[in-house]
Amino acid sequence: MQGLNPGRTQGFLRMVGFSRWTLPLLIMVSLVSLVSCGDGAKSPDQKAVANGTPVEQHSGPIVETTVEQGTSGRIDPEVSTKTPNSPQPDPDETASQDPSAQAQGLPDLSLIEDPAFQRRAKLGHLVAKKRCILCHKIDGRGAVLQPPLIQVSVRRLERMNTFSDHVNTMRQEDPNRYEAREKLFLAIEEETDLLHKMSLWLHGYLKQPTFDNAQAKMPLQVLKPEEIDQLVSYVIQLSIDGIREGVKPLE
Repeated sequence: MQGLNPGRTQGFLRMVGFSRWTLPLLIMVSLVSLVSCGDGAKSPDQKAVANGTPVEQHSGPIVETTVEQGTSGRIDPEVSTKTPNSPQPDPDETASQDPSAQAQGLPDLSLIEDPAFQRRAKLGHLVAKKRCILCHKIDGRGAVLQPPLIQVSVRRLERMNTFSDHVNTMRQEDPNRYEAREKLFLAIEEETDLLHKMSLWLHGYLKQPTFDNAQAKMPLQVLKPEEIDQLVSYVIQLSIDGIREGVKPLE
């Protein structure tokens, strides 16, 4: 010890003293860093569980994503949404029908649902207000020489059900009249749709009122072909309206 330099001895003692209190501090800092890094990144649900907070389960619709290749070469996602336990449509379910039509015993109404038919019927209403109003009431107005047109239309629709009986009588009692329009009579008899049957009959009637009955009261009308088509549609529409409104046909 006597050979040591006093200055070096003091420096060595200072280093030993510094290590005695800094070394434990460095060890503690290292341990804290290891604990923090071990926790890692947690999702919101994981953090909620760690903190004792209950995690709400997802109960919304399940989203399925499918990818299709478009014609342009660009891939577009197509997203469809399905709800768990959602009711599936019944494949055997038929189209809804008008319950009032079934209850009233109306025929197949496909003809009057045609937009072209409806346009003709509206134009036929205008023609009737100029021509038919001279003998019939239309919309509550007009002459009273004959029954209201709606009542006449309902009667005609009902009589189409027994048209074959009328034709058979005509064959026997008025064969010349039957032979003159035989093709038309056969076409009317063979038609199964009641409204189409009525349309065929009305076309013959409006061209020549006595074509199937010598006692027809309506005078001969000079009508253009398009006016006949329009009046036919209107009278058919009027017959259906009359049944729905409870109009009583003529006896």
